[in-house]
Amino acid sequence: MSAPQPDKVQLNTGRPFSPTAPNLLHAAAEDYGSREFLVLNDARLTFVDVERRSAQWAKGLLALGIGKGSRVGLLMPNGPDWVTAFFASARVGALTAGLSTFYQAPEISWGLRHNDVDTLLVSSRYLNNDYIERLERAVPELAGQKSPHLYLPSHPYLRRIVVWGECDRPWALKGPETLTYAASGKPQIDDEFLGRIEGCVAPADVLVIVCTSGSAAEPKAVVHTHGAAMRAVHLFTHYINLRANDRSYSGQPFFWIGGLNMTLLPSIFMGACIVFSDTPAPADIAAVVLREKVTRLSLWPAQVMALIEYAKSKDIRYDSIRVGIGQPRDARGNTIPPDRRHAGEMGMTESFGMHSIEQQDSAAPPGKARNWGRRLPGVERRVVDPQTGCELPRGQIGELQIRGHTLMQGYYKREREEAFLRDGFFATGDLASLDEDDYVYFHGRMSEMIKTAGANVSPAEVERALLALAGVREAMVFGVNDAVKGEIVAACVVPKEREVLDPDRLRESLRSELSSYKVPREIRVLAYEDVPRTGSLKPSKQKIKALLFGAEPRLKG
Repeated sequence: MSAPQPDKVQLNTGRPFSPTAPNLLHAAAEDYGSREFLVLNDARLTFVDVERRSAQWAKGLLALGIGKGSRVGLLMPNGPDWVTAFFASARVGALTAGLSTFYQAPEISWGLRHNDVDTLLVSSRYLNNDYIERLERAVPELAGQKSPHLYLPSHPYLRRIVVWGECDRPWALKGPETLTYAASGKPQIDDEFLGRIEGCVAPADVLVIVCTSGSAAEPKAVVHTHGAAMRAVHLFTHYINLRANDRSYSGQPFFWIGGLNMTLLPSIFMGACIVFSDTPAPADIAAVVLREKVTRLSLWPAQVMALIEYAKSKDIRYDSIRVGIGQPRDARGNTIPPDRRHAGEMGMTESFGMHSIEQQDSAAPPGKARNWGRRLPGVERRVVDPQTGCELPRGQIGELQIRGHTLMQGYYKREREEAFLRDGFFATGDLASLDEDDYVYFHGRMSEMIKTAGANVSPAEVERALLALAGVREAMVFGVNDAVKGEIVAACVVPKEREVLDPDRLRESLRSELSSYKVPREIRVLAYEDVPRTGSLKPSKQKIKALLFGAEPRLKG
């Protein structure tokens, strides 16, 4: 089994602390104080500001009866409010379920119900998304509510919804004013009392639920503890080329693992600043980069390309950026040649990100280009024969399995035995090989999971949504290689008898049911008799994909 993990982690300054989120925030406020931490337009919050603001919100949560055992849903875009709300929840020992701002009504309904959310903190709007209207479609009983005290048969654990922004619904509490008012009504919940509450939060306590698509029709809810998250990120800071004076912009949302483990939490460890834009439009991001002299970008490839194209069209330069755009460079600033480049880091939500990693500003050893890194300290890896489960010799391709201190506690509402093997290893579903120097190489996926622009998409979930549309008899969904996104979501549909299906109308209907990145970019229509089938008359996805899109190999997105 894995070795015991250290009782302490430490900030960039060397200050040690027990690995919990409240302790991380307190240590950062103590050591980084008035240094800028979060910037959105004219709002400039220091580390002390965020500690004080989250303390006030935490006291409000306590006054509302929220603490250990509570489940707080967080449906907000990246920004100071998301960060403050997350830490307020963590400070009282609640389990925070991050809900995607891409979620449509059915997905919001699932997120609230499956995760047993009792308190939802939500923005009223973001971009063109009206979350008040979407919530009332997700939870139809809300429309008839005359009180903010909720007891709803469809979501029996949901007790309150606190809304940031304009909202005139009687079921809504106004945030953050409600939290501030609740705290003021209970003066006994002061800083000393909050400190005692925080002292009861242990590294073994659950911190966050990250929802991610699985191979089944419904998403998975991955549960991580304070200790796993803090220890993992402490290690990541030694690899990801983040400096104390960096100013980072993340296009990766904090409700998914990539934004949480690569930008938000590492910035607190290092004392670095995070800047935000009002929208993810290239023009807005470019304006923020130039105005705030952003030094580090954490973007998906498609976002990087859009930012580059915008710069060309406006004849501007991003001279301040040292990480995240352009060719990879070593620690001296020299371009790393293609035959010495790592493929990237290898990880997953279940391992709180990277389980295999290399220094981002390092060149691969000669002959080891396109490797995905060596194991993160404290993580064990093995490659096994998918049929027998027997460990394979170095160099042979099989399924990669991992074990170690950064692994999730499990999937919410699923038996631990469903997720882990008897000896504690987790089967990643990745086909990989390990060389004699412990570098891992990726060779594909064992499952049908689609990886598009860094996001996982379950074909079963998209197929279920397609089958719910009028006129659809059969639906087959799969990934098709794409130079920018790694893969795009594609689908083949079979119409019911005497029905005519319009791919554009199907895609438009799906937009109100699925997150935008799950909606197939390509939908092809085939008659029933034209669909390649197995001997049992089941559609053969492999043959359909080859027929409609070619039989190119799958890529790691």
